Amino acid sequence: MQGLMEKDMENKAPQLNLVSVPLKMKGTFLPAMLIQPNTRHLAQLKAALQQRIQKSPGLMHSTPLVLGLNDRQTEVAWVESVIALLAELKLPLKALRSDDEAVCQLARSQGLLVMNPVDRATPAANQDEKPQALVHQGTVRGGQQLVSENGDLIIIGSVNAGAEVLAAGHVHVYGALRGRALAGIYGDQQAQIFSYDLQAELVAVAGRYLTSQTADQLSVGKPARIYLQEEQLKCQLLAP
Repeated sequence: MQGLMEKDMENKAPQLNLVSVPLKMKGTFLPAMLIQPNTRHLAQLKAALQQRIQKSPGLMHSTPLVLGLNDRQTEVAWVESVIALLAELKLPLKALRSDDEAVCQLARSQGLLVMNPVDRATPAANQDEKPQALVHQGTVRGGQQLVSENGDLIIIGSVNAGAEVLAAGHVHVYGALRGRALAGIYGDQQAQIFSYDLQAELVAVAGRYLTSQTADQLSVGKPARIYLQEEQLKCQLLAP
């Protein structure tokens, strides 16, 4: 940055260019899968994971994972065994979500990011801030990503294969949904996904997901909504 601090021989103002800016930083949201063990039996957990891997090996081995633990899953030795199991299956665990300090310390020692389950529920500094919908008009093309950080995402157009749309609230697609749609990215289990023409590669609500490889209903090609019910994603047709 020295070139920005000094004047050249002709006493001209420095010109900003790519060479004078060594890096760029901006906020982004990357898709991740939330794994929440419902059993303490490692053999059962391993069998369930192997079944998922067999159905979607590419997705399971390439998508970052977050291990989500409840307030009863605080035994450090057991958590360490679960982390080792994920490593054995070559699953890309990147973070752990827990409010137990001993478990969080274990995660840090393993090089994992630590997420607190209530972090996203903490009110913003501006208490008067209200959710705002982000409206996009036009096609979201493959390779593009749209994020609504503080409310719904409304797309008046289609979402092409390879594109990704994410929202803290609902996702509305008034066109064909052929890419990925993630609603409730901060954990809102009431969030839903709506599409006039459902042909999605992946849909997710509050970390729970379905893919076109494992769920035929994602390729119905009709108006539909995706919602969470009793920890399971459901697909409901909105027209015959």
